[in-house]
Amino acid sequence: MRVTQTMLYRNMAGSLQGKYEDLRKLQEQTTSGNRLTRPSDDPTSMFRHLLFSSDLASVETLKKTTGMATERFVMAEHSIQTIQDKFQDAQELVVKMGTSNSGGLPQVMKATGQEVLAMYQDVMKYANTAMDGVPLFGGGKSRMPFGDGVVMATGVKMRAGGTGSFIDVAGTDYAAKVTGQPASVPMSVKVTYKTMDANGVALAAPVYSVDVDGTTTDVKATGGTQTINVATGVSFTATPTKTQANGDAFFFEVIPAYQGGEADRRIKVADTRNLEGNVTGDELINGKSPPGRGVNMLAALTALRGAFMRTDTEEVNAWLGRIQEARAQASDMQAITGIRAAQVDAINSTLEDDGVSLTEAKTKNVSADAFEVMSRLEQTTQALQVIVSSERQVLNTSLLDFLR
Repeated sequence: MRVTQTMLYRNMAGSLQGKYEDLRKLQEQTTSGNRLTRPSDDPTSMFRHLLFSSDLASVETLKKTTGMATERFVMAEHSIQTIQDKFQDAQELVVKMGTSNSGGLPQVMKATGQEVLAMYQDVMKYANTAMDGVPLFGGGKSRMPFGDGVVMATGVKMRAGGTGSFIDVAGTDYAAKVTGQPASVPMSVKVTYKTMDANGVALAAPVYSVDVDGTTTDVKATGGTQTINVATGVSFTATPTKTQANGDAFFFEVIPAYQGGEADRRIKVADTRNLEGNVTGDELINGKSPPGRGVNMLAALTALRGAFMRTDTEEVNAWLGRIQEARAQASDMQAITGIRAAQVDAINSTLEDDGVSLTEAKTKNVSADAFEVMSRLEQTTQALQVIVSSERQVLNTSLLDFLR
């Protein structure tokens, strides 16, 4: 076959175009550092690249979840520590003021009662602590765990003869009930059965002496089942199966009820794995057991305040054990929070490592070998120069050469 000048030109032009395309790809790899610019370059590697990208996105999402959970744990630990400090202060008040020498003056005792009320309000504030509008101890269904809008009456406790230890008589012959919206929350109520006055003289008829936060009203005892409206929206029912003794005293408190759900806020740390979040207000404040100790913190402070408002140093001392137990309950919850925070931190560290590994694998999968790219770039450039030189020779041929 005769090779014409036109055929030489076309072959030269084709080679030149191919080398220019190779040069463009190599320059792109040099600029981006990646050997893949489109799926058709290496479909298998591109598929792996997409898998790595998907896994990395999942890891980043989990890291955000665990990071936010860590922030909530930090806030929760601070809040619980503050609550614990309040009960430490309350404990010191009992020790300091629970004697007639230090706290015998009514005005001093009532002023101390106001101090305890401030502690109660602080505990309420920290029990409702929220982050980004979501309460730390709100369980799974509430935006505000505790508020004065929804309240409850605690179980009734009794001191026989008005002295000694408290006996839980809830669910027996005595019960307290919220029947409406109380005018005052929190509320400490003491109902004392009396057959004699303070001087030991027998009364004409037995009475129930109803004391609400230091304000006393007498109600005639009928002897049988009797419901007493102790305050607006609050009643006390006595169904004594045996004769009550003079001085028998019954106690209960009206406090906010927990509005959260039963479930804790779980933290998703993997597709099929969750960790426990913060303790709930039911566990922390209400003492739901386990892990709580069964002490209602709001009730404990309300009862202590009532004792101060009644200027009863013996009653103040009697509440010491309950205050100490509430403080221990806060300490328990802080320890649980710390353990859960450490678990989330460990998961977060694992996710960090996974993220680094996936990022490296993803980079290696598509990255170009710099030495290889530069070597090929050099070879392509040299080949291009040869082709260009040859092209010039072809173009410099005379008209006679074309006609041959």
